Amino acid sequence: MNQRLRVGVVGATGYVGAELVRLILGHPAFELAAVVSSSSAGRALSDAIPGLLGLTDLRLEAFDAARLSKLDAVFLATPHGKARPLAAQLDTRVVDCSADHRHAPGWVYGQPEYHGARLFGARRIAAPGCFATAISLALAPLVQADLLDGDVQIVGATGSTGSGATPTQGTHHPERFANLKAYKVLKHQHVPEVREFLSGLGRAPELHFVPLSVPVDRGILVTCFARLSRDVDAAARFAHAYAPHPHVRIRAGTPELRHVRGTVFCDLSVHQDDRQVVVLSAIDNLGKGAAGQAVQCLELALDLPGATRFPPCTP
Repeated sequence: MNQRLRVGVVGATGYVGAELVRLILGHPAFELAAVVSSSSAGRALSDAIPGLLGLTDLRLEAFDAARLSKLDAVFLATPHGKARPLAAQLDTRVVDCSADHRHAPGWVYGQPEYHGARLFGARRIAAPGCFATAISLALAPLVQADLLDGDVQIVGATGSTGSGATPTQGTHHPERFANLKAYKVLKHQHVPEVREFLSGLGRAPELHFVPLSVPVDRGILVTCFARLSRDVDAAARFAHAYAPHPHVRIRAGTPELRHVRGTVFCDLSVHQDDRQVVVLSAIDNLGKGAAGQAVQCLELALDLPGATRFPPCTP
């Protein structure tokens, strides 16, 4: 591509926004043309995100719908509840990383492995949630093949960046350090999102989900317990389902967070005892669970070759 596409990031100083900035700056098809922060307008981006020193001269600016609408695309990395009024003002392609437009009319739910055809040419894209991504990819092949018998039990561990950059008593990293606790037991907001997605593939099972807060900064590891409706090789089913999708990797052992950290990969492993199946799913909540997947969605919308296969941060 001779001329790169100009994109902007609204909410550029949050965790998801900063990850978007990192990915876009290294992307061969995109030019980072605008970075918006309601609290830091006028400040140099490299002052707000010190790791970018020497990599960009951009300065943070206030939200200006007219200016942003002149760009080829805008990512919204705002807190939940803030994106809807901003998106309504933008006359350009929008990728919303918040929960505001997931499964909303007129918006494409941005699941690249299953909604690639819908994403082509889309101008309003809602990126899935982080837990939703890890769980959906772990269960979709079984739902699509109508292989589930009964409810599915899920336990998922998540790092502290999943709660956003503004600390609260329950999510602040010092409160999580050397600690392990469950939260929102059987009441997590991503469960309806997952069931809505799965219902588009087949019969969506009832999901019983226990999320865990663990003392890591980024990453999600989900364990799904399911029973098969008939005798099949579940691992072979997963290998076939994801063979065309290089961002989903099937592992022989068990996935580890360090192998997906800083990437847009989802690592899965399938373990079977007769008809009992356990599926393990690992993603980086800021990568495949947010910013990285949002970039994948824009690539698909614009029919660009995938360029977001970054290696993990640690071996």
